Amino acid sequence: MIVIGLDPYIIKTPFAVRWYEILLLSGLGVGLLLLWKLAKKYELTPSHALFLALAALPGGLIGARLFHVIDKFDYYSANPGLIPRFWEGGFAQYGMIFGGLATALILLAFHRKLSFIKFLDIVPVPILVGLSIGRVGCITYGCCYGGATSLPWGFVFTHPDSLINIVAPELSGVPVHPTPVYEMVCFLGLAGILLGLRRYLQPIEGMSFLSFLIGHSIERFLIMFFRGDYPELQVVAWLTQAQVIALTVFLISVPCLITRCLKLKTDKE
Repeated sequence: MIVIGLDPYIIKTPFAVRWYEILLLSGLGVGLLLLWKLAKKYELTPSHALFLALAALPGGLIGARLFHVIDKFDYYSANPGLIPRFWEGGFAQYGMIFGGLATALILLAFHRKLSFIKFLDIVPVPILVGLSIGRVGCITYGCCYGGATSLPWGFVFTHPDSLINIVAPELSGVPVHPTPVYEMVCFLGLAGILLGLRRYLQPIEGMSFLSFLIGHSIERFLIMFFRGDYPELQVVAWLTQAQVIALTVFLISVPCLITRCLKLKTDKE
């Protein structure tokens, strides 16, 4: 087992600052930097792409929080005062993606200097790298933890301020799946695949984004089987909300990707 004894807090007074927030902001910064770099490769004006990403950020954060609250509705309906306390953590990846993209689409209705499809194609790698850095923050905070495991790489969170020891005391001192690490590996692997296949995907607008949705949905669907913070949140049979969304995204994205490929083949003929 691997012992995680890090204090989640950098400072507690006069105000609390955690490693979690620092790493989330670092992930955002690195993601925006990558977006700037990739915009040139996709023949987009970097400043326009960066402006759109920053403008869409509030929508992504609101969507991420909203999906999380819906996911744990029983808890938040009993504690409504905790809903706006986003600084304590609690965001859903699909809410971030859909909320951010919906905001970007609305903005593009008034700002036509950028192709929405091309913008979609440059965001996957920055999102994946940013999420990977954010998952390091999850390790420091003790959130997004896995279920109990006997595997030698199980994490044991020993600091009393780790979230797992506060909300799931039954797992205190128990080795759990290092699900943030699993996700980091998947995110960086998918980002590497998308970058490696860029010259094949880029000629067909939308292909990079659809490939991202397919890969990400597979990862989300599988990773939730290892999570330990969603044991009671099955919404359809034995599937959680995140898995239902992931399955829906997969079933929509695959036909769309096939259609794009067939259209390209028809156009060439």
